[in-house]
Amino acid sequence: MKKNILSFLILVLILLICVGGIYIIKYYNTETNHPSKIAENNNIISNETNTINDENVIVQDNNNNSSNNNVLNVDTSKKKFEIVKVKENDFKNNYEIEKPFEIISKDYLSIEKEDNNVVIILVESTQNKELLKNNKNVILNKKYTIENVSAEEVNKIFCGGEGQDLMYPVVYLLLNDGTVKGIDIEDGYNTGKFKAEIISGLENVQKIEQTSVTPPDDSGYEAVVAITKDETVYEIRKVD
Repeated sequence: MKKNILSFLILVLILLICVGGIYIIKYYNTETNHPSKIAENNNIISNETNTINDENVIVQDNNNNSSNNNVLNVDTSKKKFEIVKVKENDFKNNYEIEKPFEIISKDYLSIEKEDNNVVIILVESTQNKELLKNNKNVILNKKYTIENVSAEEVNKIFCGGEGQDLMYPVVYLLLNDGTVKGIDIEDGYNTGKFKAEIISGLENVQKIEQTSVTPPDDSGYEAVVAITKDETVYEIRKVD
């Protein structure tokens, strides 16, 4: 009798275990395959993918920024001289050729060829003493060799002025090949280094002239012009 009861209990226990196991399996499958669960899982996967994509975008942006930096790091320094083409009628009607200013050599500087160099001397004058009163980098009456040019390539040296108020003179070197180099005189006054810089766009120049410009309805100003062999006129301007 006891044996039958024990066997019965064991059988019941086995049945309960089997039923419980089947229920657990069905519940797991139901939960896993439920549309909301699938969507949730898909969202998780999608979010993970988007995160990866976002990271890729960030890398792309960083690469783009790097590219932009490369662009910004390209030498974008401002040109010191620019040219403006003057219309033929404007030149005839509004520009009057003058002699170069005598005050340049008297109050500012003199330029001469020496051996195979072009040298510049800041003369002793009231004007120069005022300009250089707080500057210890420049010495009056000292010869400074102009960099980036040799005497043998220079055809003519032009010293003049531009604008309405003459603070610093302008100096242009007409070379034998018809190109022109300019010297940033203000920078030279401040640093003691005078450098010749090619002026882009000027070719086949035959002469450089000092002019007085009186446009209609304007107070007028002084300008330096380069005239080419085909009579094209360009106004040369020092860029501030």
